[in-house]
Amino acid sequence: MNKDVAIIIPHKGLGDIIFHHSFIKSIYKKHNKKIILFANKSTKVNFIYNKSKYIKKIKIIDLKRPNFFLYIFKMFKIFFHLYNFKYLNIYYTGNAKWHKITLKLLSKIKRSNLYYSKKKNKYIINFLSIFLKNINIKDTLDFKLNVPTNITKIFKKKLTKFKKPWVFLSIDTSADQIQIPNKFLFAILSKLKKNYGTIFVNTSVENKNKKILPDHSHIVKTSNFNITEINYIIKYSNFFIGNESGPAVLATLLKKKMVIFLNKKVIPESTKMPGIVQRRYFHIHKLRNNYNNFLNIL
Repeated sequence: MNKDVAIIIPHKGLGDIIFHHSFIKSIYKKHNKKIILFANKSTKVNFIYNKSKYIKKIKIIDLKRPNFFLYIFKMFKIFFHLYNFKYLNIYYTGNAKWHKITLKLLSKIKRSNLYYSKKKNKYIINFLSIFLKNINIKDTLDFKLNVPTNITKIFKKKLTKFKKPWVFLSIDTSADQIQIPNKFLFAILSKLKKNYGTIFVNTSVENKNKKILPDHSHIVKTSNFNITEINYIIKYSNFFIGNESGPAVLATLLKKKMVIFLNKKVIPESTKMPGIVQRRYFHIHKLRNNYNNFLNIL
């Protein structure tokens, strides 16, 4: 019987799903079979792997940790969501015990092979590379993703009114990882207005009101743009400034000149991707008392 290969990705972010590309390709090459990919909706997996030659199907599944009292209910829900598929091999790229219990039960009933890593690593890319090594699969080390930029004619026409050159400023995410003081933000905007025709400011829909942005013809908020439109704008921007998040990883794939903000808790995951170019890092807590050195590079 011809059974499928499944990869189950419990991570939540857009960047996280991009970091899995080498892993996905490596599993594909091992089995010479297209993969059924299960992932959270927040990863934008349908956008990233749309028409990928390595993927047979993409299934959205809620793998996020539930309220303490709902664990059993959530485990059964995941089990029955996965049960209807025929697998020979299942690869799980997380480290949650409740996920593993659910998948072990599923693999026994379905008589399939379950693979996961017992070792932890703060970097997803390193974790996945070690995972492959431990199960004797060669890592392709390939992160060359062609992320779609096929915007509509209506949106492309809309963009013609925005003066070039463009700069993309990504100051927030739904996780709110980086707290940029308003004084610093206004200083950045003031400097950028001197050198760029349009400043696209990316904030998530959830956090679009957390930053007080001045009304100005140079400033365009992207909270109502979809991910394809944002990727298109990044592609045609001259410079990217922002935190280490999904848009920054998209900019990395596009080989854009970049400045990335970090705080004490955020790690520069993208440094683990081969071929990183034109990227500089600044720790936001070190800039709070001296903005001038940073502003001079804009």
